[in-house]
Amino acid sequence: MFHRTKTIVLLAIPALLLACQGGEKNGSPRSSLPSPTRVVTDVREPTAVQKFRTNEGRAAIEGGDHATAIRIFEELLDENPSLTVAYIGIGLAYEDLGEFERAEPAFERATRLDPRNYEAQLGFGEVLQVLGKLRDAIRAYQQALAIDPESVDALVGMSSAFLGLDMASNAIAPAERAVVLAPDDGRARADLGEAYMRVERIEDAIDSFEIALELLGNEPAVIRSLVECYAREDRFAEAINAGQVLISIEPTAQAWERLGRAYFRHGDYDASVESYRRAVEIDPEFWPALNGIGVNELNAWLRSGRKEIQAKEAAGAAFRSSLRVYPDQPKVVQLLTTYPL
Repeated sequence: MFHRTKTIVLLAIPALLLACQGGEKNGSPRSSLPSPTRVVTDVREPTAVQKFRTNEGRAAIEGGDHATAIRIFEELLDENPSLTVAYIGIGLAYEDLGEFERAEPAFERATRLDPRNYEAQLGFGEVLQVLGKLRDAIRAYQQALAIDPESVDALVGMSSAFLGLDMASNAIAPAERAVVLAPDDGRARADLGEAYMRVERIEDAIDSFEIALELLGNEPAVIRSLVECYAREDRFAEAINAGQVLISIEPTAQAWERLGRAYFRHGDYDASVESYRRAVEIDPEFWPALNGIGVNELNAWLRSGRKEIQAKEAAGAAFRSSLRVYPDQPKVVQLLTTYPL
């Protein structure tokens, strides 16, 4: 009995060895234990400590201590070169400083690391727009809107970029959407008015500009456009009133030129030519105002039965000065050749 038991045990050992050897393939043993689960971390995401440091950096930006903010974010990148929030922080710091050329690569890197990061795409679009890279800015805004379709900032940025490219019809849809989402956003109202004006929807433009002024206050750019729209609609008294407000807050050559144009359309030629002359006093090379002087003096000469030689000479001098500044004006050339100026 004892020997039989021993035999069974001895036979079991080779069987166990064979079972273990059965797991081998091409001479490589295969463990019967399961492999440990590998924890995969996203290196673009900050740790708890890195989040705390990121908040410190952002607080430094808000406090105006940009150097400290940049140092904090650069230290975070030394720890982890793929930390998206650190690149965004550097971009925000330089953007706040107005150093857009230095903000651009930081935001670009952030968008490459994390294309689905809304803040990175929006910041990238804003910086590109300031740098005049409008088509690239629009693409960044589109990416931001793909992440957050109700981003008023991205919609306003996109409409403004389209206007900068003189693509007013493309600017209308994002501006209208922004107004729906944020009726009290004066920027969206102003952009919508500008887009309407450029596609000759003047009444709609006036409505948008008037609301924009209520929201923004006396914004010179909006008033300039409103003066133009009132004049196009033959609302000359309103155009003159708006023009007078404009020169009271922004007595620039362009403001005086807009007022001169409104007076001319209203038939007050003396006030018109005086406004144009004020514009030229501020900027002797502001050719639209030179043309305004020329037209007024030409009309004065024609109304006199071509007897006021001084007006004729003044008209010719103004038109020639305008052409010296900006030669590509076929209408002005035609006036000089049609009339012996």
